[in-house]
Amino acid sequence: MDHTARLLACISWLLMHRILMNKGFTLRRRGLSTDTLASWIIGSTTTAWTITALLHTLATYRHISNEPSQPSHQQATLHALATLANAPLLLQCLFTFWLISYLDGLNAEHNTTKPHFFSLTNLHGPFSWSTAIHRPFHHALLLTTTLTVTIPALATITLGDPLPGILSLTSLLLFTLDGASHNPYTTAPHRYTSDRLRIALPTTHHEGTMYILPSTGTGISAVWSPKIANEHADADRVIMPLFAQMRSQRWSVSVPLEALRTTMSRYHERVLLSATESERLAAWIYNDKTNPHDEPSLRRIECARSQNVHLIGRDLMFALCHAEYLVFMAQGRLSERTRAKLGMLRLMSRSGASTNTTNPSPSESDPEPHTIGFTPGFAGYKAAVTHIYAIFDVPVDALALDFAGTTPPPYSSALSSSPASINEYVAQLWDLSTSNTESTFSALYFFTTVWFMEVGNVNGFHIFPLRCRNREGDLVSWQIAWRQAWWVGVVAQLVGVSPALFGVFVMGYLQ
Repeated sequence: MDHTARLLACISWLLMHRILMNKGFTLRRRGLSTDTLASWIIGSTTTAWTITALLHTLATYRHISNEPSQPSHQQATLHALATLANAPLLLQCLFTFWLISYLDGLNAEHNTTKPHFFSLTNLHGPFSWSTAIHRPFHHALLLTTTLTVTIPALATITLGDPLPGILSLTSLLLFTLDGASHNPYTTAPHRYTSDRLRIALPTTHHEGTMYILPSTGTGISAVWSPKIANEHADADRVIMPLFAQMRSQRWSVSVPLEALRTTMSRYHERVLLSATESERLAAWIYNDKTNPHDEPSLRRIECARSQNVHLIGRDLMFALCHAEYLVFMAQGRLSERTRAKLGMLRLMSRSGASTNTTNPSPSESDPEPHTIGFTPGFAGYKAAVTHIYAIFDVPVDALALDFAGTTPPPYSSALSSSPASINEYVAQLWDLSTSNTESTFSALYFFTTVWFMEVGNVNGFHIFPLRCRNREGDLVSWQIAWRQAWWVGVVAQLVGVSPALFGVFVMGYLQ
């Protein structure tokens, strides 16, 4: 029975690993995310194995105690402990501490309080799991695991059967020293449900801010999270090179929209949205309070706002572009009343979805004025800014529309000219933005990106208008960081199972 449980557990872990690498992770706030499900699978198989080992240990103790030679109580206990060395004690301890942290995290999210056992404040990337939990909790985990694994291991060595004990101590050493390789799951596919639409913002750091789009019962928020290669692939490979190209002042005005389209289309592949959830997202971005799926909570800003900074910031516009694109791509599942609003934020003739076949290319005499912001000069910019504040249900910050005291750049590479005044620069830059984009949000993204490159974080502009309230992280981000703990724990436990698997590890295959 003990061998059967051990075999089933090891097979389950190896199969789950291959499934995770091929199918990836689905992140969600409600229900079981892939990380939670994987943790429960490891925990349940480990517990089943441990229970069978305990039953075997109890049977061994009774058998030795009832022998005619009447061995001492200490001798029977020693044999029982030696038998217990075959149990996955290391993973059992890890699962117990994970369960405590997980339940505490659920309670913290439900009551919007800080968790007691984990924090991403000191996080050093996605592989430094020990920095994602509080130090006393980490010390308690290591101490408990060390005692639980060491005592049975020493018992086997004392009884003259050193191999199981040595393997157990080796696995313990591997775990406590974090001696396994980095887990490979950062490159596995990551998908999002409607309640956890994470927007990976461009960053060169190993951790950073993620914007989360509104969903049922909650508005837009920002959370601190480890940087996952798969989530940030497009930001790193498309957007960061765009920034470098723009800094060099050798870029074409068509490049920002091309880069934005690439990232949005790839993001769309990650998202799992129903028709109802798409309608709810549409009600938010169109500020459609008559939509039956609208909720006042959608317009809340759940995170902190930077002081003396207005909402017209590059990365927030980046997130809004993704939200609008999700709605646009779901148009076949939207209601007729919502489909009629698509042109409110998108110049349909540039999106290949225009119903105007007689005049598919807008001209100055027919500029499709229903698209917010697509009017010349400062008036267009003001209309777009006003809509941004409307979807968050907050008054417009004066700095977002007042540029007095701001100096224009001596030379604008975007405009290929030297603007005489800041008002002239704003008007011309907005016209350039609308001429080379296809939606209100993408025009604002073009505008804010160029502004940051040529003017900087001045006059209330900042690339990060929304900030994390703290760096504690949320339950999803913490479980991402905990993947490395599971990886090291499972590898260490497999090493302790048999000399063959230990040899596989030494040869570098179980890394």
